[in-house]
Amino acid sequence: MRLEARVHQIFRDLTLDLDVATNGPVLGVFGASGSGKTTFVHAVAGLLEPRAGRIAVEGRLLGERPGGRWLRPERRGLALVTQDPLLFPHRSVRGNLVFAPGAGERLAREEGRRIVDVLRLAPLLDRRVDGLSGGERQRVALGRALLAGPRLLLLDEPTSALDAELSRDVLGLLLRVKEELAVPMVFVTHRAPELLAIADDCIVLQAGRVVAHGAPVEVLRRPSALGIAQLVGVDNLLRLPVVEHDAEGGVTRLGLGGGLFLAAPYREAPAGTDLDVGVYADDILLFLHRPTGLSARNVLPGRIRTLDPVGREVLVALDVADSVLRIRITPAAATELELAVGREVWAVVKTAAVHHLGLG
Repeated sequence: MRLEARVHQIFRDLTLDLDVATNGPVLGVFGASGSGKTTFVHAVAGLLEPRAGRIAVEGRLLGERPGGRWLRPERRGLALVTQDPLLFPHRSVRGNLVFAPGAGERLAREEGRRIVDVLRLAPLLDRRVDGLSGGERQRVALGRALLAGPRLLLLDEPTSALDAELSRDVLGLLLRVKEELAVPMVFVTHRAPELLAIADDCIVLQAGRVVAHGAPVEVLRRPSALGIAQLVGVDNLLRLPVVEHDAEGGVTRLGLGGGLFLAAPYREAPAGTDLDVGVYADDILLFLHRPTGLSARNVLPGRIRTLDPVGREVLVALDVADSVLRIRITPAAATELELAVGREVWAVVKTAAVHHLGLG
């Protein structure tokens, strides 16, 4: 999927000024409320006609302003799914699924049956939509969008109105759509674990502008620098390969490089699979000498890369094999330990402090 989107629009409380190009296949759009995420998606969908801009998907020009054509939403070959499924209450699930032109024919073919299978819609086809749960309604909305045969699926926070369990279920279905149906997507979210789970490329928006663009695990490594720390919720984001499991002990060992491992709570995944994990910076302890007699499974040697004052704290960046860990300590602790750039120290992390991000 190749998406090119340049959008400039001035509102009373926001100036949107974006220039994005991505090969996806899933572009994540991340940011706080009011950062311009939904406005950006509406411009791509054709619901917003900006003062200036250019939208193209797979080289097909969908709109250009000023002066060029601006295709109406129904002529763009895109599908939009929002927080609200926007189902037709007087129609059955099947009636909602076949609403788009050509959807009835697709539903009768193998491609339609596959969509129904992936989204687990077969038992719901003849039910009324007003009797469905929130998760079921969102699955129907996704099915209706996919049966329209879109070139690109636009997802505007499709899980934000659902509880944690239903959100996880819908995200799991979206991963199946990505992997089994190979449908490219733009996925808007304010939840970092969702971004890490499904996006291949991402942009971070702040006040209508792109402040970061790249692979999610790389972009979100330093949330404080982007002003999104309150959204990410963790200070260390690591994508590490599974080395081995100790199911009885409840531990999965992840490779840090250099023969070092990070013990994380058990997660079923084949050896060699990359997992995304997060660790809060204040859940890591520093020692000048290797400690002994600890219940913590992770006792890691490292070398201090930087020491940065942040408010009333000090943020320590520690090189640990091929990774960097960030640790928050007080200025008093930094002074008492006589910490300095280049000094070798030991970092201690409890297994339970390593949080799995995304699905699984």
